[in-house]
Amino acid sequence: MNDTSDMKNFTNISDIISITEFEKIKTFILTKGDRMFYRSFDSNNPHFKFTNFDVFMGADIGQANINNDPTISDFNELTIVDRNADITYYHIVIVRKGDLKAQKAWIIKGMKEEQVYLVDVYSKGVELMLNNLPNYLKKIKKEIAI
Repeated sequence: MNDTSDMKNFTNISDIISITEFEKIKTFILTKGDRMFYRSFDSNNPHFKFTNFDVFMGADIGQANINNDPTISDFNELTIVDRNADITYYHIVIVRKGDLKAQKAWIIKGMKEEQVYLVDVYSKGVELMLNNLPNYLKKIKKEIAI
């Protein structure tokens, strides 16, 4: 678990994307998507190409599952990547029951279990990110019919 308490780096978005919706998106990507490298931290990330942007999943134990094998661990990071936008990356983290004790990857001090968070990894500004994120989530939900 990261040891930062700067609450400006993340915000709870459970009212924009529920735990159930996060899990449905994850399942869709794992069953209908492909695998693609998108960062040097890990590889072979579950991926799906939506209209005008990509979505990648990251394993809940980080580099301990460097190849993102679903038989080794689950996925608690969803990253929306839009290379044609001012803000390229939207990191969404789900904190499931038991994740804090297990110290799962991507969890930041101050996050609570059974919640979904937007993490401002590149200091673009949570408020600005929140202006755009609902549009991406709406497109995802529409394309996978949730």
